[in-house]
Amino acid sequence: MGLLTALLPLLAHPITAQAQDARPEPTASLERRLAELVSDERAARTVREMVALGPRMGGTPSGERAAEWRAKTYGAMGLEVEVIEDPETWAHWEPSWSVEVVSGLGEGGACLESAWPYGYSPSVNLRAPLSLEPTEGAIWLSPGPSRARRGSPEPALILVDGASTPDGRYPKVRSLRAGDRNRTAVMGIGSEDGSRLREALSEGHVVEIEVALESHIQRASPRTVVARLPAREGARSGHLLFSAHGDSDAGGPGANDNASGEAIVREIASAWTEAIREGLLAPPEREVRFAIWGSEIHSTRAYLDANQTGSSPVLAVINFDQAGFGSGAEQLNIEPDDLAANAPMIRLAAAVLSDHAGTVGFPEQWATNKSLGGTDSYVFSGSRVFRDELRPSVTLFTSAWDKPDEHPRTEGMPGESWRDRPKVRVDHDDFYHSAGDIPENTTDLEPHNMGWCARVGLLTGLRWLAGESSR
Repeated sequence: MGLLTALLPLLAHPITAQAQDARPEPTASLERRLAELVSDERAARTVREMVALGPRMGGTPSGERAAEWRAKTYGAMGLEVEVIEDPETWAHWEPSWSVEVVSGLGEGGACLESAWPYGYSPSVNLRAPLSLEPTEGAIWLSPGPSRARRGSPEPALILVDGASTPDGRYPKVRSLRAGDRNRTAVMGIGSEDGSRLREALSEGHVVEIEVALESHIQRASPRTVVARLPAREGARSGHLLFSAHGDSDAGGPGANDNASGEAIVREIASAWTEAIREGLLAPPEREVRFAIWGSEIHSTRAYLDANQTGSSPVLAVINFDQAGFGSGAEQLNIEPDDLAANAPMIRLAAAVLSDHAGTVGFPEQWATNKSLGGTDSYVFSGSRVFRDELRPSVTLFTSAWDKPDEHPRTEGMPGESWRDRPKVRVDHDDFYHSAGDIPENTTDLEPHNMGWCARVGLLTGLRWLAGESSR
């Protein structure tokens, strides 16, 4: 792992360990003042700005633009910032595409606005008839992302209309096998568009479609941005890490997954640095870092490898993922509560939620749940050093996956705050990993979700540091 740049402090007023004299431990009134420094509206604006840059996947032009934005943003807070060039991995991006029905749907044709390419699809520029079966030289309208059987004709392109959001407007966004060896491009379309095409074929029309897809596939290095808030003078080594993956790991717009997590980390950094400048807080008892991963899991593993030991090892992680919207409930979840290393941190977060229950800016309902996997905090909690040394690594979120679910409550842990039962509800996002994961459908509707997570994460981190200082 090499440093691409060692940036800043850029401008503004650098936050240093000597910025303020020691202040009293956080009180309820001080915590509420700190919570007020978090802005739901600014978080929603951050999401819109990130989505406007593109999917932001590691090693892509939009990923690099996002890294530059992050470096400037955190530098303007007075934080020391570095942009880390992560190990190379496969990357893909699609600057442009169009799917046009040129015949078979009446006069004038129709542009299939819902179309979205699957990752690692090769570039194509073709006009071909539509077929319901894999046919040589034709475009196969398939209900799923299946391939033609070995020995059967190879279609010119596959259109998938059977994997979409519940409203039928947006296709799920998926990837083919990573690399540059995929021979056939695959694109998803909404089920509404698929129904129109299937109806035309059933009526005996010859449907012709023109497709243009520009695709880039190569090995490249994601860029992870890490901002540092220095500890007070004389503090012990080690750092508390707030993190979120900055890429749309599916390759779609990625508003809730995971520009929401990025917006939350930004809000925590902004509130913390502002509080120090205002004299509300002293520099922290340990170094605090704010990391936005260039590529989910991949970049996190590289960071853990470089920061398990050394002058300032990572001691605790508070991660945010899919934390700006929920389709079925209004609640905040904290996971995983079934790891011994996490229990103290989980209870700290639960205490924050209980202490501020009924306060504006905090959720009325919250829950702790068992390990679900699939996010960056598990890179840390699954490592030997975190297990052996009981270092906590938790994730705060407001929805998971694309379907509602329930899981067994972990014995001895809070579970659901609003009822006592052996199950824990986990909310979902109808637009998860789809072309519909845009602000208008998700984070713009529930910006308070990001505010909840930022406030709870900030206060939990402060309480954890206070406990560390007394050891």
